[in-house]
Amino acid sequence: MTADKTFSGVTLHGFPVRIELQWPFHRSEGGSDWFVVHGTIRLADGGPLHADIALNLAQTIKEVLPSLESDMAFWVAVNTARKALDDKQIELLKSGKRQPVPVSSRSYSIRHQHFTFWNATPQQVEEFIARKVFWLSGPAREPVMVSDPGDAQYLGAADPNMVDKLVATARELATRGMVEQAGDYARATDGLLAQAQAFVSTKDRALEDLHAKHAFERG
Repeated sequence: MTADKTFSGVTLHGFPVRIELQWPFHRSEGGSDWFVVHGTIRLADGGPLHADIALNLAQTIKEVLPSLESDMAFWVAVNTARKALDDKQIELLKSGKRQPVPVSSRSYSIRHQHFTFWNATPQQVEEFIARKVFWLSGPAREPVMVSDPGDAQYLGAADPNMVDKLVATARELATRGMVEQAGDYARATDGLLAQAQAFVSTKDRALEDLHAKHAFERG
C-alpha cells in the first residue's frame, strides 16, 4: 500500500506505531452511508507485525467534523486506530486480512461536543511523553514534537489545557535529565536511552497480552 498520509507515535499502553492511511475518508463502495479510509498500523520496533485496517466513519461522526480532509478528521482516524490497538480490537500479524475498525459515536460526546479516547492521569501523560521521545527520537536524537494536538485529543480532549500539559511534562522530564527540550520539541538523552529495556519490556508485555486475547478468542 502506498501511504498518502502517515503518523508515527506511541499508544497509551506503550506500543510504538506507524500508521499509514490512504487519505482521506471516502464513501464506502458498498453503497451504505458509511465513509471509510484504508490503512496499515505497524508496530514500529523494526519487526514485521502489522494490521491492515478499514476505518469506518459513521454518518453521525462525519457531521461533526469540519471536513473529511481536515486535521481533525486525521486525528480522529489515528486516535481511533491507537485506541483500538490498546483495547485489543486489532490483531498484529505478519500478514492477514483487512480488519474493520468503527469510528463511531462511542468516542464522541454530543453533550460536551468533543472526542474522548482516554482520560490520562498525570503519571500516564509522563510515561507517554517519555515513551514517545524514546521511540521517535532514539539514538539519533531526532527532535520530537511534544505539543501535538492529536496527542492532546487522544489523551484527554475534555481538558482544554492538555497541549500545555504535554509541554510542561516534557519540561519536567528535562529537569530530571530524561530529555532535552526546546520549546515544543524534545530529544532523547543518555538518561532516557539508558532505560531502553524498560520501554521495550512495556511494549513486549502489551504485545503478549494482545496475542493472548486473540488466541483465546480463536479457541
